[in-house]
Amino acid sequence: MPEKDIEAVQPLQKGTRETRRQWCKMAGVDFRWVAACVSLTLIGIAIGYWLIKPLGAGVPPICPCENLHFCNRIKDTTRKEVFMFSLRATATDWVRYDWTKVTTVVMVGYLDMGLVCLAHKHGARAVIIGDVTADVFVSPDKRKSWIAKQLDVVDRYFLDGLNFDFEGPILPDQFDLRDGYTALVRETRAALVEKFPFAMVSVDVAWGAQGVDERSYDNQGLAAAADFLFIMAYDMQSQIRGPCVAGPNSPFPRVMEGVQSYLNASISPDRLVLGLPWYGYNYSCLALSKENECSIRAIPFRGVYCSDAAGNEINFNTISIVHLWKTLGRGMNGHSLQVRYDDPKSLKVKYQYAIDAGLRGVGVWNTEALAYSSQEPRDIWDVHEMWTTLPDFRQNQRHLNNRKHLPRPDGSDTVQG
Repeated sequence: MPEKDIEAVQPLQKGTRETRRQWCKMAGVDFRWVAACVSLTLIGIAIGYWLIKPLGAGVPPICPCENLHFCNRIKDTTRKEVFMFSLRATATDWVRYDWTKVTTVVMVGYLDMGLVCLAHKHGARAVIIGDVTADVFVSPDKRKSWIAKQLDVVDRYFLDGLNFDFEGPILPDQFDLRDGYTALVRETRAALVEKFPFAMVSVDVAWGAQGVDERSYDNQGLAAAADFLFIMAYDMQSQIRGPCVAGPNSPFPRVMEGVQSYLNASISPDRLVLGLPWYGYNYSCLALSKENECSIRAIPFRGVYCSDAAGNEINFNTISIVHLWKTLGRGMNGHSLQVRYDDPKSLKVKYQYAIDAGLRGVGVWNTEALAYSSQEPRDIWDVHEMWTTLPDFRQNQRHLNNRKHLPRPDGSDTVQG
């Protein structure tokens, strides 16, 4: 390039730099510093977003368990169930569960990773209640949004699935609610299994399939949509249609009647878990007949004038005290008391019935009905007896898994115990 051309260019370059400096210092502000600050601010926002954005939005959850393996979800989907509901986040109670028997623990009203880690440590599932209201059923958009939230919680807390405990009324002609509920369960399970192949979905149902407590659900459809139904074979005096008197919480004849009603609805027994109570009802009798019939206050429930709402739920750990009252002839406020409850003897009969009927298993509402931390001999014995009475399906499965495979004469395999 000719020298004169170089000289012509240099002032222009200098002038350009000066122009830029002037522009950057307009109004006394150095915009280069402003640009730098903006850049740093954007970087900070990006880092902060990455740290605090929802785990369901792409950041894998961090396992808080002492052993990372305890965050692994349970993969066995075929075993029999001992399905336990826990109502209290008390670690000192959890460690006293018989984990050789529990297959699933449901956290009700709380979510604690301590129990998730402990359950997985012992090969048991940890699930939560999928709280839902009826307005979600009839709206596909609401169902989709609700399911997305549940997936996020299951993912974030390393859970093994959901339990549906909707107990609201659905009348026989409310087909939109009935079908919407079934659709929600079906869509929830499909979404869960797509992301977590071994996830489990269960649905709590009334003690009988015949519209108990105005719950005219599509039980057959729910059983097909979920892994199994949990039959709540308790609170069976919720609708007292005869004389307003106290009755058993879980009478064995009605337990069998209820299970049979589901079987009669063409629901396979391996999709039914029999739920039983570790609690009873304490009634104050308005009058007590010679036949020990306890007349109670008439408190209506869902179209029936008398119900067990006249009584108070009483956990098994206090029933021994009530026995003491009875022995000493004590009452309450001048009234006789009548307590209707199950104990290890009555529960054992029902557990055996579930086994004989080929059901998927048994369950209990609720584990906190016992005084685990008490040092009273009575309480220690109650804890031992109630847990010992539960079936040991896992022990039986371990026995089957340890049996030797031997060739049959036809070339197929058999097993030898």
